[in-house]
Amino acid sequence: MPNVREGKSCGTVESGKWVGAAKSAAAGEVIEVNTNMVDTPSIANDDPYGAGWLVILSPDDWDGVKGSLTPGADVTAKYEAKMDADGFDGCG
Repeated sequence: MPNVREGKSCGTVESGKWVGAAKSAAAGEVIEVNTNMVDTPSIANDDPYGAGWLVILSPDDWDGVKGSLTPGADVTAKYEAKMDADGFDGCG
C-alpha cells in the first residue's frame, strides 16, 4: 500500500458542488482502503462516524501526532461557533 505524508492527500472527496483532497493528519502507510466508500460514496453522508471511513493508516509517529488531533466529541462546538460567526443558518 502507498505511504502518505502529513498534511497531504490520502484520497479525494467529491460532492455535488465540490471536489477536494482528504488530507491526512499524520504521515504513514495506508494499510486499508474502504472500498465500500468507493462503490457507494453516499455512505459518507449516511454513516460518517461508522462505515464512512476512508483509509486506515499506520502512522510513522503516532505519539508525535495524537496530541494535535481533535476528538470527534470536541469538534461540534468549534464548527457551530464558526457557523455562527459566518452567519450560516444550516442547510435545512
